[in-house]
Amino acid sequence: MDRPFRHQALWILLGGVAGFVLWSIFSRQLAPPEIAESNFQANLLRLEHWKLDAAPADVLVGSSIGARLLPRYFESTPLTGIHNLSLDGSGPGLGLRILLDSTNRPRRVFIEVHRLGKPWHPNDDAILAAASGSGMRLAGLAPGFRASARPSTLLFSWIKSRQHPPGAPAKPGERVLETATALHRVVPEWERDLARQIQTLRDRGIAAILVQFPVGRENPVDPEAHHGADQLAEHLGIPLIDLNRESARRNLPITYTDNLHLTPDSATRVAHLLAELAGR
Repeated sequence: MDRPFRHQALWILLGGVAGFVLWSIFSRQLAPPEIAESNFQANLLRLEHWKLDAAPADVLVGSSIGARLLPRYFESTPLTGIHNLSLDGSGPGLGLRILLDSTNRPRRVFIEVHRLGKPWHPNDDAILAAASGSGMRLAGLAPGFRASARPSTLLFSWIKSRQHPPGAPAKPGERVLETATALHRVVPEWERDLARQIQTLRDRGIAAILVQFPVGRENPVDPEAHHGADQLAEHLGIPLIDLNRESARRNLPITYTDNLHLTPDSATRVAHLLAELAGR
């Protein structure tokens, strides 16, 4: 390699390093993104927040349903600073597994009822690999490697934060959480796993609370009826916060983007309601 080419390569390398350092510093001054251009990148944002930032007092584990409750919706409430480990394309079981594998010790974990019992999927393996892979280690070394520093993610989050989809009210309910109710019932494997996870939480001094979200087409037809989430809470011996039931009692306007996921305005109302009921 001749000398001019080596000098040119060195300047390119130094310029790239300098640009990376400057972007790392500048991106930290911007509002951190809470949503991303893909499910995987959105999950990375939540995983990095959980693993690399200050340990939270409260954490929510769930699916894409719970993921609609962005951290800023909880500002100035009793749940300010809550971490959201709701993972798109997965369920609360994986969030609990990641929580229990970490050294973080929140005081409470809110467990989304929906998607409990969701079968394991290759997507879950990808999320677990991302949570402990080399990318996460790099993100811990320099903020410029974090998903929250990706220019495309910052731009996408900024654009989406200024959009307010109108949504639509729920259509009639079609499905609710199924749990066995017989006296000598056969407990499904996922519920046995959940009971073991909750016992581990208790052993660590962490309180577990089930949360039923409004979920459009999956809402019980009668919010006041005793349903699967009530039964599960009784079987596990932990509290249930039924946000769908309480929203109906208060006549809160709840709308959905796809008859399942909350619109931003409704997610904000539900977040405030959760914070209020959790603070009692």
